[in-house]
Amino acid sequence: MSKSKPIHEPNFWHGMLRSYVGLYIYTFYNRVTVVGKENVPSDKPVILAINHQNALMDALTVHCTLKSQSVFMARADIFRNPIAAKILRFFKILPIFRIRDGIQSLQNNDAVFEEAIGVLLNKKRLAILPEGNHFGQRRLRVLKKGIARIAFQAEERANFELGLQIVPVGLDYSNYINFGSDLLVHFGEPFSLIEYKEMYQENPQKAMNTFMQDLRERMIPQMLNIAEESHYKEVELLKDIYIKHSIYRKGLDSTHTTVRNNSQQIADKLIAFKETNKEKFDAMAQTGKEILTDLKKLNFRMWVPAKSYFPVFWTIIGSLLLVCFFPLFLVGFLFNFPPFYIPVLAASKIKDPQFVSSIRFVASLLTFTLFYLTYLILFLIFISPFYYAIGAFISLFFLGLVSYEYYTFFMKNLARWRAFIYKKKENPEWTRLVTNWNELTAQISNLN
Repeated sequence: MSKSKPIHEPNFWHGMLRSYVGLYIYTFYNRVTVVGKENVPSDKPVILAINHQNALMDALTVHCTLKSQSVFMARADIFRNPIAAKILRFFKILPIFRIRDGIQSLQNNDAVFEEAIGVLLNKKRLAILPEGNHFGQRRLRVLKKGIARIAFQAEERANFELGLQIVPVGLDYSNYINFGSDLLVHFGEPFSLIEYKEMYQENPQKAMNTFMQDLRERMIPQMLNIAEESHYKEVELLKDIYIKHSIYRKGLDSTHTTVRNNSQQIADKLIAFKETNKEKFDAMAQTGKEILTDLKKLNFRMWVPAKSYFPVFWTIIGSLLLVCFFPLFLVGFLFNFPPFYIPVLAASKIKDPQFVSSIRFVASLLTFTLFYLTYLILFLIFISPFYYAIGAFISLFFLGLVSYEYYTFFMKNLARWRAFIYKKKENPEWTRLVTNWNELTAQISNLN
């Protein structure tokens, strides 16, 4: 690992690329909500402790929602390729070795931790994913002690006068995979190690264990934490059904923070209900599974039975709008479909679903950059005067957004027509779906 330049020092090209990637993140996701950014000190050393659910996207999203550059720590196996290792270091990422990387490799952590401590001693920001690896469930798992070791050793080097701040960070994705989903980045209030000083001087292990427990308790409020392992999928499914119902039938504010907070309340109620009413919970879970089965058979998403009623007049209006805007869609589709679809193909064979969005993001960043540079060159060659070429180039981006929104609206309008027809013809699967939906949401609503 080359150490020609300390990893914490600002890098102009890194900053430029980070800004570019940050702009693209706001295109890749439909909505990016950042809460508590003011909780990240700009004049003190900081450790960001981030929950880890979505592979590379977790680091990228936090990295690009803050202004100054951060140093990240990531699992060492992605550094095996020498070229990849250089690229990752350029992105200010340090490797952290685990037992699965080989017992002998653990000794490499000494040098890595020294460099991480150096980041903090120079009053820079270090980002750590203390769960150690990603996991596609919305709950906080056991935290690894590396973060405590780095934090306490840094303060010890400075006689506990460093002023290190620990900021718990929670990430929540409305969908881990799909383009156009929503993302919430929640920065919690910072805390320092001063309160652990005396304990650490008397018993370092006890101080680190206490710190880890406190860190866990501070991370949980920043995220959606479904604290249930044995029936996680059932709780999540019932929660998803009721949240959709609340948005479309009860007027629940659909902002991400409100949805996250209500999701937590519903999940907690379902878990408590399971503990005291296991048979009734199992019956509710079975109804939820039947709803999911009928949704797949009818090729509907949850918003369809949640809304249930679709006035034919507005569905016709929607169809007419689709006809009117079809030319714009077609132009946007022809120019933007290739760079959009190539990343989808690239990620189609990825076995780990938590890596799919990371591959799509990186691949689409490359394809859109290459295709748009090609479009710009061609427009400048064949269109004059040049400001017409620039105007046409800029319009491609907006037409791409129009084509995506057009496709989304088309699919929703098609679903409205199908639901309207199924209801008129009293389709048995549609009838069962709506009946189960109404009964289940009423049961969840009445939970104590």
